[in-house]
Amino acid sequence: GVFGLTYKTKNAVLRGADYETPVNYWMPFNGNVGMHDATWRGSFGGTIYLTSGSHGCVNLPLNMAAAIYEYVSTGFPVVCYYY
Repeated sequence: GVFGLTYKTKNAVLRGADYETPVNYWMPFNGNVGMHDATWRGSFGGTIYLTSGSHGCVNLPLNMAAAIYEYVSTGFPVVCYYY
């Protein structure tokens, strides 16, 4: 789908029914789904989603989350697709 970035903030705590996770960069684009750093992950991409997926968010390495955070602003288009 195509979404617009809702807002962006630093030092957020993401909360769900069974988790409470602090992140450095939080950029939601579809309700509680967004992009954020995932410093607890040792690797990203590939088939990691098969055994260690997210709750729907786009998990990013810290340096990539920081770079994207500096580049985007509210309303920035976010295109999500499955291939």
